[in-house]
Amino acid sequence: MGDCCGEGIPSYERVFDRQTADRDLRELRRKGAPWATRELIDELASGLDLQGSTMLDVGAGVGAVHLTLLARGAASAVDVDGSGAYVAVAREEAERTGLADRVQHVVGDLTLVAPTLEPADVVALDRVVCCYGDMASLLTAASTLARRRLGRVYPRDRWWIRAGAAIGNLAMFRRPAGYRMRVHRAAAVAALLGAAGLANVAHRDGRAWRVETWERVGAAVAP
Repeated sequence: MGDCCGEGIPSYERVFDRQTADRDLRELRRKGAPWATRELIDELASGLDLQGSTMLDVGAGVGAVHLTLLARGAASAVDVDGSGAYVAVAREEAERTGLADRVQHVVGDLTLVAPTLEPADVVALDRVVCCYGDMASLLTAASTLARRRLGRVYPRDRWWIRAGAAIGNLAMFRRPAGYRMRVHRAAAVAALLGAAGLANVAHRDGRAWRVETWERVGAAVAP
């Protein structure tokens, strides 16, 4: 499928560079996806007939979510990421795995490129909301494009996670990269997704991450 090489998000380009992307790809090949990503993939596929389905992978990184769902039978995927380096690595991995003709790669900010995209059956946000300052705009764009299901991985809304994020931001991002990790209030996110016509149907908690699945109210999904 075609690529759309727009403008990346400057802070993402500085933090999520080619070296970091290559390291993440090596880890994926050596160990597989981390726990939360595996849970997200399984929840997104649960009860759905993936044959012929479409997906949107927001902040896809090296492509673990959409490449796995394509391998399981999804018809096509759109990879939107604010880091050009990650999009390049995800494209290379799609080519290596023989799935390149079923992926469209978009470098850009979802809140800006959303009007150019078609709705997808499944939308994934794997550790993305915590990287984005305007949570409401990001989730509004993502939920508008979710035809049947939306899944996300995000930091648990707990005081010790907030403290860790604050320390991490001071220790790791002191330079003027413009990037910060954010722990958004779970209640605020739930209210926004509920107002968008989605219902929370599952969640799983790890030490630091929560995996949530939301369904479009009225969408036909097998039990």
